[in-house]
Amino acid sequence: MLKRNKIKNPKIEIIKSGQLINVKYIIIKNDEIKILNFIGLCVLKKKKNLTLSLKNLIKKEVVNLIINLQSPIILKVNIINKYKKKYRLNKLYYK
Repeated sequence: MLKRNKIKNPKIEIIKSGQLINVKYIIIKNDEIKILNFIGLCVLKKKKNLTLSLKNLIKKEVVNLIINLQSPIILKVNIINKYKKKYRLNKLYYK
């Protein structure tokens, strides 16, 4: 039986739920390349498949963004700061 070598990503180990995160990623549409930024609260962090779920209010609408950190589309992930309230849960069901 072969053992898989798990690659530890330093980004996912530092990020915790309840932190504000800035993500810079690429979108390709009709031969146009755009670089976008998204700032949101980390609501969910999964270690198995290295995904994050970010949530933000933009123009009175809730916007959710699910990110796979191993994707080549993502350029940068920065932690801005911790949220004002202290959260202990790994998954936040409400903000």
